[in-house]
Amino acid sequence: MVWVPRNGAQEKHVDRVLELVTDERAIQYWDTEKAVIEPYDGMLELTGPCAGVFLVFGPDATWSESGPPRPDYLEDAHADQYDRPWPQFEVDRLAEKVGELLSTE
Repeated sequence: MVWVPRNGAQEKHVDRVLELVTDERAIQYWDTEKAVIEPYDGMLELTGPCAGVFLVFGPDATWSESGPPRPDYLEDAHADQYDRPWPQFEVDRLAEKVGELLSTE
């Protein structure tokens, strides 16, 4: 999990959400340098608030010199509100997609 400084978020706010991801395999990071935000802003052409864009990657995803990997699946908490092209975030569906990727390992 990568938490990013978006929409006024600060590192001190991360403590409130760390409990959301309870899987022991998950490692959580705070992206102070915006190393993740900037490349994905360009790739996904994000507009408006991005407080809940969930990118899911399979085990073969790697970051290369040409840029970040494309997500295997994506949901957006603001898709409907800002007419963005991804599925509107729905927790059960997202959990199902993550489970599918984990079961292939």
